[in-house]
Amino acid sequence: MVVVLLLQPERDDSALCCCEYISEDGERSHLMATFCNCEAIDEAFDRLFSRKAMEEDNIDRIKNTIADRLRIPWCGGARKVPMAIGGAVLGVPVMVFLGCISWTMTIITYIVFLPALLYTIHRFIRRKVVHDSGSTYGLDGSNYVVKYPRSKFYFAWLLSSCVLLLFIYYTQVITMLKISPLENLVFMALVCVSCTCLYLVRATACAGFESPSKTGEDAYEDIIESGAWRICGQCERQVPRQASHCRTCDTCYLLRDHHCIWLDVCINCVNDRWFVSGLFFGAAALFYGGHLSLTTVCHPRLISLYFTTILFPHHCPNAFVDLQSSLSVSGACYGILLGVLVSIALIQQLVCVASGVRLREYRHWRQIPGHTTLSTLRYPIRNCINFWWR
Repeated sequence: MVVVLLLQPERDDSALCCCEYISEDGERSHLMATFCNCEAIDEAFDRLFSRKAMEEDNIDRIKNTIADRLRIPWCGGARKVPMAIGGAVLGVPVMVFLGCISWTMTIITYIVFLPALLYTIHRFIRRKVVHDSGSTYGLDGSNYVVKYPRSKFYFAWLLSSCVLLLFIYYTQVITMLKISPLENLVFMALVCVSCTCLYLVRATACAGFESPSKTGEDAYEDIIESGAWRICGQCERQVPRQASHCRTCDTCYLLRDHHCIWLDVCINCVNDRWFVSGLFFGAAALFYGGHLSLTTVCHPRLISLYFTTILFPHHCPNAFVDLQSSLSVSGACYGILLGVLVSIALIQQLVCVASGVRLREYRHWRQIPGHTTLSTLRYPIRNCINFWWR
């Protein structure tokens, strides 16, 4: 009897170290080899230098390669980092360090480069996804539903910006020993309150209603005839008349205001007050932190304002003489830019509150019956009271 032994290559089943991982090809790889053996990227550069068109299959291979090799060391093997989160975590420090070169580069970075980058990424992420719908309750009679993809990029960018600005403040600005303990206490109080409010915006986000449990063939007819509930034409749920469908969350919310991409949550009657409070204290923290940083690096000037005097950055001859001053100035300018954007969103919300309408309604107020300019702006105080103490 002849026994034939088939020799197979011995498989390495030893435990992975913190920098090792199993690639998408099933091979054991190391983080040090991230930039090695990139056939898709090599082929892309060959086509670029030879002036040949890039194939769509090659672009998909490059995306898959980057997504597979974008990892961080972790116990039991390197963990994957989503491209959206990785791009945001890397993009924020790059923008801040670009603003450290000079005043001209600071202005160009935060006025040109940053908006162009975010707009390009936003256009890429917010592409519409159209799919068939079997619902017979569509308002426009169409069998197609438009949905916007969700992404963690915006929230990761916001979180990375806050962490980096606080890191610069406590490692570069505070060490100059020009900020008093009271000023630091006020700044930290604003930061903590704003972070708490924005956390509650995400923690309390919910639809705000429970669908009635109705069964039987006449369930839809009873709901529609009652007038209080209706059938959503997109998610086919039993929702109140004042509920609205979000194309990003793919669900309905009661008195929905809008979908905040930066917090990746819908703002509705449940968390709208936390949202407005978070915007107010967030804008105050950004402006105050930027003011403290600039008055620390620059030569301040006393300005009399009513019954008090405040410091105002007057002359900055040593703004970019070293890395500490450059980071402080760049971080302060970035924080003030964020404060301006947050203030615009806050003013928008306050106008809607005083008008007694939601943001999505205010954008199309001419198409909403009963919500004309006179009727919505006649009682701003009453609308504000109804918003905060409803």
